[in-house]
Order: sequence, then C-alpha cells, then structure tokens
Amino acid sequence: MQYVGSKNRLSKELAPIIQSYITENTVAYIEPFVGGANMIDKIKHHNKIGSDLHKELIALLNYTRDNYNKLPETFSEEEYYRVKANRDSYELWYVGLVGFCGAFGAVYFSGFARGYKADGVTPRDYSNEAIRNLQKQAPNLQDIKFECKSFTDYNPSDYKNCVFYLDPPYRNTLSYKTGKFPYEEFDKWAIELSKNNTVLISEYEMPEDKFECIWSKDVKVGISSVGNIKNKKRVEKLFKVKGGK
Repeated sequence: MQYVGSKNRLSKELAPIIQSYITENTVAYIEPFVGGANMIDKIKHHNKIGSDLHKELIALLNYTRDNYNKLPETFSEEEYYRVKANRDSYELWYVGLVGFCGAFGAVYFSGFARGYKADGVTPRDYSNEAIRNLQKQAPNLQDIKFECKSFTDYNPSDYKNCVFYLDPPYRNTLSYKTGKFPYEEFDKWAIELSKNNTVLISEYEMPEDKFECIWSKDVKVGISSVGNIKNKKRVEKLFKVKGGK
C-alpha cells in the first residue's frame, strides 16, 4: 500500500533482520505503527498483529484483507473531493481508500493526484494504480489482525516473548518537528516493553545512552525537516534497547 514513511523500499534488508529475532518460542509479532502494512506483510509468523490510531486506515486494511475483489477499479476527482467534504456519509474503509489512493504522494487527502504517462499526453490514473497495488498486497494480509489503537494501549506487563517492530513518526522531521508526538513517553514505554520482549525500532536517531543501533543505511528522502527538499540524504537506522531482551 502506498503510504508516507513506508518501509517497503527497505523491507528486503529490514525484514530478514526482524525475522531473525522470531523463533519457535515467539508468541506474537506486533507492529503498533503498522502504517500501510508494508513490513508486517513480509514477516512470517502465525500470530501477527498490526495497529494504528488512524481509524480509516485500519478499516481499509481490514476491508482489503477480506474483500479485495470488491474494491472499485478507480474513482474520479469529483468523487475524491465529494468524499473529502462529506466523510461521515461514507463507510470508513471507503473514506480511507479515497483519502490514501487518490491523494498526491499518498499524503492523506492532501489533494487529488494528477499526472501524465511517459508520452506527456496520456493522463495517468493514479487512483487505479494505487488500488491495484492494494489488491496485489491483499493475499499477504490474510493472516494479520488489524486493530485501531495507540501504542500506549499495549501494556508492557501484558506481553512476554513477543517481537515488536516500532516505526513511529521520526524525531525532528517535518511533520513532527513541533514535538506533538510523545517521544519521552514512547522511549520509556519501549524500554519497559523490552524487559520481556524483543523491541526493534526504526528511526534516524534515538537516545544513545538507552538505545543501540544494529543496522543503518544511507537513504534519500523527498521531504526534509526544514522543508520540501528533493533527494536529501538521511541515515535510516534500526535500534534495540540497550540491555533489552
């Protein structure tokens, strides 16, 4: 699924690392920031749980998993703005479909995506392309339980011998440079969770006294922390809690 911040392009490297921590004793594989499910759909385990606070996103993932053959082929720009203006009049999954699959850059309801094919004349149907990507992904969603909840809903004392992969909003990036995401609370929660579970975190930076980097790679990002800058280089990293399980 097309999703801002997706790890799909890094999954060939990250998924095997994550998978290496999953053993026959692993009770569950859990992603509290599942996003477009572009990592969890590549992990093998009989008990996979993905969650997110975005209710339309979770509704769309559940609908795609169970009814992907019923997804519409496409929708118009008029439909996009009609749904955007009247979200309460439609089913949650459909609002999510239109909001993500019709938006420029997959930024939820950011504006309808328009463009042309390589000939510069034939219009591209971005909505159709995004929906076909969803349908292609659907078979890999069949064994995943999707829930609408916050990471804080996972009480560390309730989990043991699980593998958690965390992909939270990154520190000091454009969307969260104002600090609205509770990073201090998140860090404390992850440390507590790691006492009885394996906790892996994707980020650019984490407090060095509490977390250790176990993998890194130079990447190019389209949007920087200071504005819309193309091909800005960042270092994508995977962390573990120091002294954690």
